[in-house]
Amino acid sequence: MSSSFLPPGESSADLWFERSSLSGEVLGAVAYGVHATIFAETVYFMTQKNSRGYTTMFLLAFVCALFTLGTIFIGANTKLMQQAFIDNPGGPIAWLHLHYDNPVPVLGNTAYIIANFLADGVLLHRLLVVWEYNYFVVVIPILGYLGSTALSILTLFQSARPGANLWTHTTTIFAIPYWSLSLSVNLLVTLMIVLRIILWRNKVKKTLGPEHSRTYTSVAAMLIESAAPYSVVGLIYIICYARTSNFQHLVLPVLAQIMCISPELIILRVSLGRAWSKNTTSILIGGNSQNPTPGTGVLSTRISFAERTSVSGTTNTMDLGAGSDLKVDRIGSQKAAEVV
Repeated sequence: MSSSFLPPGESSADLWFERSSLSGEVLGAVAYGVHATIFAETVYFMTQKNSRGYTTMFLLAFVCALFTLGTIFIGANTKLMQQAFIDNPGGPIAWLHLHYDNPVPVLGNTAYIIANFLADGVLLHRLLVVWEYNYFVVVIPILGYLGSTALSILTLFQSARPGANLWTHTTTIFAIPYWSLSLSVNLLVTLMIVLRIILWRNKVKKTLGPEHSRTYTSVAAMLIESAAPYSVVGLIYIICYARTSNFQHLVLPVLAQIMCISPELIILRVSLGRAWSKNTTSILIGGNSQNPTPGTGVLSTRISFAERTSVSGTTNTMDLGAGSDLKVDRIGSQKAAEVV
């Protein structure tokens, strides 16, 4: 490359900042493509449900809100890169630092903060569900959630002030605690969800067998239910941001999309009937910590076993008591379990 085409007055660190910012936007676009696919699949399965009650409509609106926020973030960042590298090519790094208070980056950061608030809220709700609404379990995570929300607002306010940006000292004094606290909550909740599923794993296997138990206790189920990818990518980002490494620019656009993808995957499992619900533990192991059958710790449950041998099908039913119905169908070599 001829030296006459090199950017004047820019150090290797400046060039790495610009390269990482541009490359990060490309990686963010790839993650957005994955996000769009998962969003479309989630909406499709949710709209196929016969029931269109309040819960379904709320979850559908929630998924649409997450996708909209992810779209705003990637759109605002793309516009920002266009302004820095094409509309004002004299010095992208200087332009970015001086114009970070413009409406475009502020809009993108606002979308990120709101999406973070919603995503963390879903994760806390899943913690409650998996732990059967034991509110003592969520006391510390909720306090951390409220603290990170307050710090996120201060971070957004400071970065939008004239002459400030995401990397000035007046912003980082709030941004580092914000991401650190948010990450701590995510990691804590992730570990608690995984721990809960692991604790029930052997009991579920004994009840349903290895094949059916995978729906609730497989590695994939634990990763999705606990939003582990969100926590892992968040950890990578906060380390890079705290160390002022330009690698952060490669991670943040991806993190913004994964933050939206993780709750959508959980909602997708809910719409498919594969997610852990507040009744899953009692149904799967036949027990209920609040109202067990005296002397056994087993719920009084009516279980129907159906075996389909033809198109019309035949059904064999075994009544084990009153309560919920658990129907197990077998078609050929495939088995499916559903609560009816």
